[in-house]
Amino acid sequence: MTVTVKLFGMLKAQLHTEPELTVQLDQGCRVEDLIAAIQSMNPDVGDLLLKRKILVSVNHEIAHGDTELTSSDEIALLPPFSGGSDTPGGMPFDVYR
Repeated sequence: MTVTVKLFGMLKAQLHTEPELTVQLDQGCRVEDLIAAIQSMNPDVGDLLLKRKILVSVNHEIAHGDTELTSSDEIALLPPFSGGSDTPGGMPFDVYR
């Protein structure tokens, strides 16, 4: 299956690509498989993913290595960011640990 990964900030420059990255994966793969594929494409970005300096978001939620992927998922790599929200305690996405 083919998944599209949205890139933000420094990741676009580091991967020398458009705002999206296309990755070919096996059916039923997981986030850990996506990270391994990105690691083989660009070891520097892969290392940041393994060290959790860059987070993987699937359908607007932070994903873990065992999160299963489908070709229709909205996947994004989230580099470190800062900022605030006008809503007290408001988050633009749900974080599960």
